[in-house]
Amino acid sequence: MNDLILQKTDSLPAICFMTSGELKITGRALPEDAIRFFLPMFEWINKYTGEIINLEVNLDYFNTSVSKQILDMFKIIEGNPANKVIKIKWMYEDGDDEMLESGEIYSEMLKRFQFTYHKYAEIID
Repeated sequence: MNDLILQKTDSLPAICFMTSGELKITGRALPEDAIRFFLPMFEWINKYTGEIINLEVNLDYFNTSVSKQILDMFKIIEGNPANKVIKIKWMYEDGDDEMLESGEIYSEMLKRFQFTYHKYAEIID
């Protein structure tokens, strides 16, 4: 099994899923077709088994269709009993209450995930 690396664009996040169990999603998620965009990640996660998974989500924005795909991806991870420890580092910008709330909602739905929340300073362009 190989690592899954997808480069970031203006509307798509960077994806870095390593066979070491370090998984990162970073950037802005506004794909035209969220199902098609997430398909390689679903395929990778369905094949991957790791005792410890460290997932970092650092999205500055995602739309409703992406939110559904993220939840489906999390459920695949959670549904694999071989994944013993699932840690998620949910990153959000200072003042972005919606992004924090999104993480909290996922946390309520995903009982096997160990969520931690990390606030970072507002980025001014």
